Amino acid sequence: MYRVSILAALLLLANSAAQSDLFVITTDFATGSTAFWAANAAEAEVNLLGVHSDAVGHYHDGRVYIVNRLGQDNILVLDAMDLRTPLIQFSVGNGANPHDIEIVAPDKAYISRYDTASLLIVNPQDGAELGEIDLSAFADADGLPEASQIVRVGDRLYLSCQRLDRNSGWGPADVSYLIVVDLASDTLVDVDPDAEGVQGIALSAANPNSMAVVGEQIAVGVVAGFGDRSGGVEIVDTATNRSLGLAVGEEDLGGDIASMVLVDQNRGYAVVADDNFANRVRPFELSSGAVGAPLENTSGGFIPSLAVDGGRLVVADRGSFADPASAGLKFYDAATGAFLRGPIDTGLPPSNIVVLGDVTVPTAVEETTADGLPQEFALAAAYPNPFNASVQIPFAVWQANTLVALTVHDVLGRTIRTLASGPVAAGRHVLHWDGRNAAGERVGNGAYLVQLRAGGQRAVGKVLLIK
Repeated sequence: MYRVSILAALLLLANSAAQSDLFVITTDFATGSTAFWAANAAEAEVNLLGVHSDAVGHYHDGRVYIVNRLGQDNILVLDAMDLRTPLIQFSVGNGANPHDIEIVAPDKAYISRYDTASLLIVNPQDGAELGEIDLSAFADADGLPEASQIVRVGDRLYLSCQRLDRNSGWGPADVSYLIVVDLASDTLVDVDPDAEGVQGIALSAANPNSMAVVGEQIAVGVVAGFGDRSGGVEIVDTATNRSLGLAVGEEDLGGDIASMVLVDQNRGYAVVADDNFANRVRPFELSSGAVGAPLENTSGGFIPSLAVDGGRLVVADRGSFADPASAGLKFYDAATGAFLRGPIDTGLPPSNIVVLGDVTVPTAVEETTADGLPQEFALAAAYPNPFNASVQIPFAVWQANTLVALTVHDVLGRTIRTLASGPVAAGRHVLHWDGRNAAGERVGNGAYLVQLRAGGQRAVGKVLLIK
């Protein structure tokens, strides 16, 4: 069976022509609407369906879930094949102010509600309430934890907890957290049993506003206090449930971080607001903390949303007072930041971009078969990377007794060490490499390839040893 080479896979990943359709929530902050842009179309279909003026959307398994926030407090569900006709709409509680939804099964979803102290569990098929998880232990003096964004890593949810003091100008009360929820039991996970009460993951900077999962790590955009330049992009390790601190700082970003997305396990883009509230989009690298020049052709006005779709970065640019015609979707090469096209008019200015396809952050280059058979395993991002003494290598398989081989190679392709060879159980696994070869000798500094094979498929990642 023919398989593409590693080099060919890299080129395909960098230059993929496959693009997804986009669903866009639009608003003038008085009324809300939606638009649809078919991949590479000349223009978008606008004013498909009226929605709340403050809404965000999510795609999952052929459906779009619109979270109508404060003032409407409901979830609107659409079929991705018919974006003009709602399937169902259900309330999440008057005044609850829903912020995010995470669907974990066809009949189970979690909804964060900014103006309550609980996480709601529902059946997304009909909106039936299945229960609540009490979050009051994380509230500050105003009685609310300000729980906002949700991401899933394996069998746990990670919920951003801003802890803003509404009685004192909405500034951060003290420490912000990621609250950890066990999906099997719908209970809070205590990440520090030695401390009193249930503990979440304490962030090094306060006020998280965006999250992205890469392997077993979560990149968190944290703004701290507006104007203080003490925030940035923070890394949380879910294997240890600890923050690794800021990888990129706001001083280098040149302003307050408003949101961010990751393109791969190292590179991302952040919306940054300067002292005059002008918005720019800047690339950054997690490994070095380096920040690149702002992207060209943005208006300087409000940029509420970014999205990554394959090799494209999509920017929702609302235009500026000086140049309202610059509002619309703008497209960039995700690898280089080069401007591709835009603005694509969305009717009302764009607010939130929904990629109509399942999007994950690439953590390794994977070979694919010519007949397009899906992978039966995944190789996640190794950590810490770079490493000194040892590196953890997470992977997962979805079929019991899968025959796998996990090997380490030098850059010339020579096998340095075999870490696993044989059948493994279905589920998540973590192996470690201590930087030694098969003879037990320490290898030299430099880059090494980690290869996971299962049958005729394989995935490859890279680790860097620094002594």
